[in-house]
Amino acid sequence: MVIYYTERGEGESFLRRALAAYGAEGEILRTDNGKPYLASGDVQFSLTDTDGLIAVAVGRRTVGLDAEKVRPRKLDAVLSRLAPEEREEDFFELWTAKEAYVKFLGGTLAALLPHLTYKKGVLFLQDVPIGATLKHFMLDGCMLCLCTEAEEKISLVRL
Repeated sequence: MVIYYTERGEGESFLRRALAAYGAEGEILRTDNGKPYLASGDVQFSLTDTDGLIAVAVGRRTVGLDAEKVRPRKLDAVLSRLAPEEREEDFFELWTAKEAYVKFLGGTLAALLPHLTYKKGVLFLQDVPIGATLKHFMLDGCMLCLCTEAEEKISLVRL
């Protein structure tokens, strides 16, 4: 699994550069929920962007990637919507885990968010631990979460 990243740029052109660097090209289509995918289906990817960072995870298995810039925020409104046990968790880990998993499934936040809970570093879907692997790491002041089917070796490449 390779995560390509850059500080600035337009998402679509960066995605095409990252796919070409991986050796994958072709028509990019979208599911009904808007998740992009290659028509050939042999390479999987997930694109994310946040203030100052655009990243795409590319590999041979289903993947979800999310990033959030870590900075002080007024989280009162968000925290009030979290389950009580989630309020003690690191917000950036919690949020990126949920978004990465939603992208992994190809679903929507609106449909899945009410059913996801993050407790003690584990993501649950309707109180059952998810059947995927989450990996958190910091990159250029951003919290990233990679969601994959199984543990993957990750290479980070600045484009």
